Amino acid sequence: MLLIFQALEAILLRTASDLSHFSVVGMNIVQKLIRSYMKLIYAALYSENCKMSRGCLTLLSAMVAQGPDSARDVYSHFDFNNKYLPGLLKKGFKKAEVLGRA
Repeated sequence: MLLIFQALEAILLRTASDLSHFSVVGMNIVQKLIRSYMKLIYAALYSENCKMSRGCLTLLSAMVAQGPDSARDVYSHFDFNNKYLPGLLKKGFKKAEVLGRA
């Protein structure tokens, strides 16, 4: 699942930057993820596996990077009141992992 998240992240980052003529494709991916896979995203985000949580966070970041409409969609569908969300602050992400060097 982590590999899928990373592939989707790479696609979304490219459609948000140098492949902007495919921005509609990126928006469709974001909408599909929001509509059909949010439970899976939550499960990965709150996983005990730090790599899975980090991969999910970077995917969410790439989803928001698509533009203001996708950021609004992610914001409106994400549950910021989830009781496990504060636990992400206590996860042991290494500095190199956060900076993308791991």
